[in-house]
Formats: sequence, C-alpha cells, structure tokens
Amino acid sequence: DAIVFIPEGEIAFGKLSQSLAYGAKTIQIEGDFDDAMELVQKVCDSEGIYLVNSINPFRIEGQKAIGFEIMQDLDWQVPDWIVLPGGNLGNNTAIAKGLVELHQLGIIQRLPRLAVVQAAGANPLYTAWTSGEDVVPVKADTIASAIKIGSPVSWRKSMRGIEALNGVVTEVTDDQIMDAKAMVDAAGIGAEPASCATVAGIKRLVEEGTIKPHEKVVGILTGHLLKDPDVVVNYHTEGIEGIESRYANAPISSSAEIDEIRKIIRS
Repeated sequence: DAIVFIPEGEIAFGKLSQSLAYGAKTIQIEGDFDDAMELVQKVCDSEGIYLVNSINPFRIEGQKAIGFEIMQDLDWQVPDWIVLPGGNLGNNTAIAKGLVELHQLGIIQRLPRLAVVQAAGANPLYTAWTSGEDVVPVKADTIASAIKIGSPVSWRKSMRGIEALNGVVTEVTDDQIMDAKAMVDAAGIGAEPASCATVAGIKRLVEEGTIKPHEKVVGILTGHLLKDPDVVVNYHTEGIEGIESRYANAPISSSAEIDEIRKIIRS
C-alpha cells in the first residue's frame, strides 16, 4: 500500500489527481510542505512505514541515473554546466554524487559545474550559500509549488555536491519563472513552473557573466506542464497577482460565423 502525505491546498491538482487515481491513501495535512515533511518522518518512525522522500539515501542512489543518462545522451562528452531547480535538494545531491563517481571511475574525464536555482520566495539554500552560513528555514512563498520548500532535508548533502562540482546557487523571482515558462511552453516543450526556474536561472547566470557565451549548458526540466495546468490558464487569461504575464496568449471569443473567424485568423 502507498500512503501519500500532502500539504492541504498547497499542491497542484495535476499532482493530487495522480495520487488519488493510482489508489494511494492520500492524507492532507494542515500547513505547508515543511510541516508535512516533519510529520511524515515522525509517523514513519513510529509506524514502521518506509519513507521514500529524498531523505532516504536509496532514493538518492536511484536519482543518480539522471546524471548518468545525461552523460550517455551526450556520448560521454561533459557539458560545462548542468543547471536544475532546487527545492528539497535531492536531485542536485544525487546528480553531483553520480557525476563524481563517473569521474572517479574514469568514465568521464572532467566534472561539469553545477548550478542550483531557487525561487526567491523559497531560497534557504541560496541565502546560506551567499552568506557562508548553515541553512536557516524560511516560510516558503512561491508560485513554483514543486520547490515551495523552506526547510530542505537534503541541504547538507546538497552543499557538498555543489562544492565538489565547483558550483553555484542562484535565485529567481516568480515573475522571471513565469516568463521563462511561457517561452518554454511556446517552444512546444511544456513544463511546470518549478522546472522553468532552470531556464530563468540560466538567463540570470548568463547575464551576470557566470555562464560564458561559448559554454555548453544542460538545463533540467523536472516536471511536465500538466502537473500544474491551472497556473498556465491563469497566466494567459485572468492573470496572477504579482505576475506581469508579458507573454500572455489569451483565448479569443467569437461567434460561430465564418466571416468573423476569418477576421480573427487574418488579424
């Protein structure tokens, strides 16, 4: 049996629907992701339930395959950068670990640099990285629900991985995330907001000169557009508070008259 703990009202319907449809016992917890994470650890300890969050080291071992597959797809030619979003920080921990192991085995001849991108409203790793201090939990607030995490459980391992790959941590605003998402979606790829923090982060790092124009960059999109479809419709129609919707593509209403349709098509 599977038991899924979620923060009530804090999870995109695309993800909630999968949990319900696939038959998991879904428990909605009052509070945010961090409250649910704290509770689920206590429940698993007391009830003997196997926890598969990224705090589980075996999950990290499995997630190393992301890095392996990137290298295989590139014919083992190492890119200059790998960039991905950071929430609970399991993905970047695993990718860094896997790449270090590939290097130690002589399968790749050098290591890429790693960039982790956080939302500005959920940026404990970024704050710790820039200050040189330990992570201090924050009250997360971002439209990117998949990285809306203020107390990431894997932050220490994440830091070690970033340092091993001579990496960086940056942050981007929700406005930047949604603009990047509109461009990614329009290209026919389609990703949820948290994934598009990757693209917004690459843009920032290029503008700052951290990523150079000649460097090869792999950006990881971690979630499909349909995991969070509501935010797409809101961005393109009624708008989202605090978001400018610069690339809005609102539907056009029309009568069922061919002449009016022609006018719309030709305008």
